[in-house]
Amino acid sequence: AISAQAVGLGGSYPSLHHRSCFAEMGEEKAIALARVAEHAERYDEMRSFMEERVMSGNPLNNEERDMFSAAFKNALSERRHAVRVAVNVAQQEEAEGRSGNKDLALGYKSKVETELTEICTKAVTLLDSHLVPKAATAEDKTFYLKMQGDYYRYAAEFADGDARTTSAQKAEMAYASGMASAAELLAAHPIRLGLALNYSVFQHEVLKETQEAVKTAISALEARNHLGDLADQDQNDAMLTMQLLEDNLNLWQQ
Repeated sequence: AISAQAVGLGGSYPSLHHRSCFAEMGEEKAIALARVAEHAERYDEMRSFMEERVMSGNPLNNEERDMFSAAFKNALSERRHAVRVAVNVAQQEEAEGRSGNKDLALGYKSKVETELTEICTKAVTLLDSHLVPKAATAEDKTFYLKMQGDYYRYAAEFADGDARTTSAQKAEMAYASGMASAAELLAAHPIRLGLALNYSVFQHEVLKETQEAVKTAISALEARNHLGDLADQDQNDAMLTMQLLEDNLNLWQQ
């Protein structure tokens, strides 16, 4: 039989310090692999590595936070594009009298939508269970609540009936919570402006509340007078987001 002294180093179980070191090594490996996957544009694998990093339990630093967002965004973007292409193909096939091909295109669309829904579900689960509760700063909390609202919004875009209603309601709650958290940030903070931009798009496109979207965008643009409070890079990011807000306002107010 193996004696108890054969377990661990020096006949003892790994200390808390050793276990912490092992966990950090796992985190570093997950991040290193996520970077490789990102460079290789294999975003599903990048998502898996970032999920592993999140599940390690320690808060993400800013770089890791951006990598987590990029992994899910890129994995989702290619599928959102595929759904739009499938819809266009189905419409073209129907117009040209090829109903069989139309059905094939719609079947493919359904397959991709299932993948899209799975990605959204995984994102909001990680955000709800790990990232939002452990957010240590108003910036982190706003970032994660914005992302949570975004992924419920994406789910609502391709859902029908009760599923669409439920996703839209959860998106509304996440965005509203994010706006409350963002009040602690500088008025022109890029994350605060990015949240306002996406929230206003949600109000316009999903809720069909264009006047509320206009109010949200106009309120965010009042931060123009506070750009001087930001560092140069943040100023550039804020100005780009403000331009998008202005572009949307021009469309919505026509």
